[in-house]
Amino acid sequence: MVFAKEDENRADMNTKVTIKDVAVRAGCSIATVSRVLNKSGPASAASRERVIAAAGDLGFQFNELGRSLQSQRTRTIGVIVPTLANPVFADAIEGIQATADDSGYQMLLNCANYDPAREEQCLSTLLGKQVDAVILTVSDPATSETLASLRGLELPYCLIFNQNAGDGHPEVGVDNTAAADIVGDVLVTHGHRNVAFVAVRFATSDRSRQRYAGLCQAMTRAGCAEPQLLEVDYEPKNLELALAGLLAREPQTTALFASNDMLALACIRGLRALGKNVPDDISVIGFDGISIGDLVDPSLATIVTPGREMGRQAAEMMITALETNGRAPGDSRALSFTFRPGGSLAPRATGTPTGERSLPRRSTSQLHLITNRRSE
Repeated sequence: MVFAKEDENRADMNTKVTIKDVAVRAGCSIATVSRVLNKSGPASAASRERVIAAAGDLGFQFNELGRSLQSQRTRTIGVIVPTLANPVFADAIEGIQATADDSGYQMLLNCANYDPAREEQCLSTLLGKQVDAVILTVSDPATSETLASLRGLELPYCLIFNQNAGDGHPEVGVDNTAAADIVGDVLVTHGHRNVAFVAVRFATSDRSRQRYAGLCQAMTRAGCAEPQLLEVDYEPKNLELALAGLLAREPQTTALFASNDMLALACIRGLRALGKNVPDDISVIGFDGISIGDLVDPSLATIVTPGREMGRQAAEMMITALETNGRAPGDSRALSFTFRPGGSLAPRATGTPTGERSLPRRSTSQLHLITNRRSE
């Protein structure tokens, strides 16, 4: 085979065998080689046999896996985010790139489109380019094979946006549950006791689940019904149908909390298409604090998160680890957030239904000053 001949030539030239050579010989991804040789994640029996055989044929020592990735520094930081369509990720990338540039590093970007399998492919691409560190957002840390692969490598990495991922993963983000709890308080203060949470890919997004949990926590504390959960997609017609179905089933719904700002803006458009006025008929709150939310009419009420600062701190953490020949500390940095009032939120138009207890009201200006210090 051509590969075998190339490997023989490489051995004759005393060139160091790399993890990429093992992956090519085994016919699998670099991430799979990492999982097999480090025993750090799942792999089929057939893949395991091919990887072990390829490593043996090439004389690749298992304990050389990490060193093979770092034997020659490229001064490159790999980045994996779900998408650039959501400006919150673009903000973080700007923070990463600015910090990397200041320290003489370059950035290599991949987008995974909220797909766990694609996340693995992105990691394989970055490892093949011999990046020195990886900053990433995954769909769900608890089930991520990409994170399992990274844990087995002597390669600094850091999560952004994923918070409370557990297992000692380095991470920079905000406390999603605490932030959503603030949203629940805001809604109750404005008289909204029947609300719905709208999310995309709820089952595979740790961030959506944490935000829903925070909203439920606040509403339960206020003696309100558990928020309705509506899972949707961004396609306008589908979103309109989903919203129409929700309002038909739960006509008493007076507010929506969307899992991110882009979805909140899409909900406002969908509600208008259904003949609903925001906020007179239904209030809408988002999450992220993207700048376009202040430019639309009505302006978007939202939780403002420091996306650029997340990127800056994650890059700083990686560069520090690289410059000291260490690994990123396994700690969690929870950054501050604020609630930004907007025209999409208004007090509930009708009185409190009989049988529901009232809650002492706090002004929106007071809530605006609350940060995630509540969770400290």
